[in-house]
Amino acid sequence: MNRAQRRLLKKKNKGNEKLVKKMETFGHRPDKCSACDEPFDAKSKEHAQTWQVVVREDPMRVSLFCPQCIKKTQEVIDANANN
Repeated sequence: MNRAQRRLLKKKNKGNEKLVKKMETFGHRPDKCSACDEPFDAKSKEHAQTWQVVVREDPMRVSLFCPQCIKKTQEVIDANANN
C-alpha cells in the first residue's frame, strides 16, 4: 500500500472515528434520569424515542433526561425568556 492509498484510507475512516467515539459515550449512559432518578428502560422503544441524552465533552459527562424533566426545563427557559 503506497502513501496515497494510506492517506485515502485514513480520510475515509475519519468519519468512522467520530461515530465510534459517540457510540462509546452511550456505554457511559446512566440507568436513570439525571434530574429526578426515574428509571430508564433500555429495552423500551418509547423510552429510546422520548428520553434525551446530553453529552458534555470537557470533562466527559453523559446525562440522561426523562420527558417530564425536559418539559419542566423548557417551561423554565421559556418563562425566563419572556421576562
